[in-house]
Amino acid sequence: MRGMASCLMGWMMLAGSLSWAEPRGEVARAQEEFLPLAVVTCPVGAFQTTYTPPLRDTPQDVRIQGAGGFSNCYTLLGEDVRSTSSAADFVKRGASCSDLLEIVPVTNQLTWNTGEVSTFRLTQVAVRADGPLFVLVQTGTVLSGKFEGATVVMNVTFSSTNLDACRSPEGLPGMSATQTLVLTRVL
Repeated sequence: MRGMASCLMGWMMLAGSLSWAEPRGEVARAQEEFLPLAVVTCPVGAFQTTYTPPLRDTPQDVRIQGAGGFSNCYTLLGEDVRSTSSAADFVKRGASCSDLLEIVPVTNQLTWNTGEVSTFRLTQVAVRADGPLFVLVQTGTVLSGKFEGATVVMNVTFSSTNLDACRSPEGLPGMSATQTLVLTRVL
């Protein structure tokens, strides 16, 4: 942690010296536009999703409803935010449990505690560990809104998912997860 603080202090000092320096043409002005770095971290989050009808191995049209958010967010060198919320409600044609394990594009929208919105475009990669642990890693960028242009990394961990339910007559009715969020952006 102390090393990270030293590194960030170095960035701040570098940013200060570059922004006060006499411009040396287009290259110098371009360098000034890329400093300093903003970081937002939301270490606490939860997400709940339901599938109607429940997901199965056989493709079918499924209504997917989800809600979640992040709290305890903190900002380093950027605009202050504390929490977010999000919700989704849509029908996916031909959805099946195998969709959960594919690499897929995801568009997500978060509303910050300030009332501002960020729209993310992410690539989702699924990893299933031993037993009921199921982890999604989503990486991408903020397309529009607050923190536009920032790089996004979301980790979503489903700790009691029974993907074997996909083969049962009842199917998989939903999943609950914990999640974390990190945004980095050159201002």
